[in-house]
Parts: sequence; C-alpha cells; structure tokens
Amino acid sequence: MKSTHSPLVIAAMLGLALLTSRPALAAESSVPRAAIAMQWSGEYRSETISDGTVQGSERFMLTRHPDGSRSLQMRADLRSRGSLFDVYLHVDAGFRPVTAFANYWTGGVLKGAGYFQIEGDALRAMSRGPASGSQTRATAVPARFSIGAHPVSGDGWHTAHYDMAARGVQTLNLYSVDAGADLTKPVLGTLLPLSVEYLGDERVTVPAGTFDAQRFRLAGLNDLWVYGPDRLVVKSELPRRGIRYVLVALAREGETIKESEQQR
Repeated sequence: MKSTHSPLVIAAMLGLALLTSRPALAAESSVPRAAIAMQWSGEYRSETISDGTVQGSERFMLTRHPDGSRSLQMRADLRSRGSLFDVYLHVDAGFRPVTAFANYWTGGVLKGAGYFQIEGDALRAMSRGPASGSQTRATAVPARFSIGAHPVSGDGWHTAHYDMAARGVQTLNLYSVDAGADLTKPVLGTLLPLSVEYLGDERVTVPAGTFDAQRFRLAGLNDLWVYGPDRLVVKSELPRRGIRYVLVALAREGETIKESEQQR
C-alpha cells in the first residue's frame, strides 16, 4: 500500500520518535549495536552571564556511526522566550550535511516544521506551518557548509571545515534556518557567509567536568569551546546578548565520562 503521508509528515513523526525514545544501554543486551560506533548524551544550562539566572536548558544525543557519519538529536527548551526547538541533523564523515529536520515553537505558539535533504550540490527544503502554509525551496550549496538550526549542541559542527593550518579569520558557509518569531515566515533557510576564528587551545571547567578544548569565535560574536573529534560544545558565550551555555552533564554509551578521559 502506498503511503499517503508527505515527506515532511514522515520526517516529523521520525523526529519526534527519535527525540522522545530512550535507547537501551549496551549493558542491557548482548546484541551488538551495529548502527552505533559511539554515542554521547548530555545537557546544557542556559544562563545570564551577569548573575547566572537560568534561562533554559537543552538536551542532546550525538551518535557516531560505523561509516564515520554522525547524527545529532537536540531539544532546546528556551523557557525565557517561550520557545521549544526539536532538531535532528545527520552529516557524513566529513561533516557535510545529509539530512535535517526542525520543529519550532516560539513565544508559546507553533511556528512549523522543516525537512531538509541534500542531494549533490542542491539542498531541497520543505516547510509547513499553521501561518506560513506549505512551501518548498531549493538552494545551491557548496562542497563544504554547515546547517544552523539554533540549538547550541550543533554549533561545534560549524567549525568542522575551519583550516587549522591557515588560522586567522576564515569565511565559511552556513545554511541558516529561520526560527524567528514571525510566524508567517516558513521554516526554510538561507545560505550565508560565517566568519570563524580559532582563538587557541584552552582547558575549561564546567559542571560536567574539565575539558581540553579548542576555542573559536563565530561571526565575531559567539565564543565556543569545542571538544574532541565529534566537536562537542562544552561552553558557549554570547556577551552582547548576556547569555552563556554550559555543559552540566555528559555521558557516553550510558556511562559517565571520567575526568581523566575528559582531559585527553
């Protein structure tokens, strides 16, 4: 029987299932996890820089697959803005996007959902929202780019194509998805230049532990501390907005990461 669901509806159902399910720990079964090479899960706290007032939270699960690709499931609860973002990203072994899904609530109201599929040099997007209706868009994309869907968990992937040999301020490519408060605008994206600067290696301590991280600055505004080959964000600061995100919990394959492992 042929399915009557559109690709966006199917993506939405899959995305919600992914974000609400909890995979069994490896210790609970002797069956190998053939689709998972390694997996992280964690949580951030969003707070004001001035006095630490909590603004929201974010949870994520990052999976590295046997083929070297990675998938990232994120739920950002921006309670101070009445927003809730459910996002899924999948990139290949070189961090080039393959698929993405985003569902946005803003100001307590559903903005809509977007589904994104990369085919060669084209990104095909489909959006549906109560006020914006159903819309599609095709965008030509370069060999190297990242998708900005707004949860902080995915921001480390914006630095994946930075040339560490060249250093300095570099202009990378960002496909930025609209998550703004204007409900008439669809959940579609625009390809934009993104300046990225490497500021050096730093050991940073957050509630989740101590990490030897790389510090980057995005768009001259946002400092990120990025850890390890999976490019986990340990801390993010946006001084002009007076907001920072700190990693408060981190686990791998269901086991808490020891401090000695974090510092490698």
